[in-house]
Amino acid sequence: MTNWKGAAVLGAVLVALAVYAFATRQGPATPPPVVLLPCVPGQTVEFKLAGSDGKVMDARRASPAGAWQLVAPAGPAADGTAVDDLVFAAESIAPTATINRPPASGGLGLDPPSQVVTCALQGGRSYTLSIGGQNFDGSGYYARVGVNAKLYVIPSAPVVKFRGALDNPPVAPSPSPSGSPSPSPST
Repeated sequence: MTNWKGAAVLGAVLVALAVYAFATRQGPATPPPVVLLPCVPGQTVEFKLAGSDGKVMDARRASPAGAWQLVAPAGPAADGTAVDDLVFAAESIAPTATINRPPASGGLGLDPPSQVVTCALQGGRSYTLSIGGQNFDGSGYYARVGVNAKLYVIPSAPVVKFRGALDNPPVAPSPSPSGSPSPSPST
């Protein structure tokens, strides 16, 4: 009778080991996310947007800790928070699809691109993303990094944000004139 109990205990241990092995097994390694524009906000010294309509928004600063200045449109001080947000949006672009062999036709809106995003880092490295037309279902846009043959589909949100910055550049809010009366608290 002890052989039966021993066999039952041994069977339970084997089942427990099988369950443990199945639960802790390593799945296939997840590939690291593709970074199209490594425009690290703390290292970027120039951020430029150019539209196919001729509009340009170019913000520069002397160092990563410096204040942003708009070079195009020329003159006004830049809203540093808004420019940092654009840099972060550029760095955060993750492709939703990769097209390894793009079609030979130019029907993807990249010849010429509708927008070109360029960032330069302290130390001289720069990166360029060309954005074309919307993909077939309108969920994203075709894009190409530099002169790379690969095409990507990127989400619409950053493209819309960049278009907004071209139409309304991130100008710093003007300070209130000195000597103006302060608003009185409502009672």
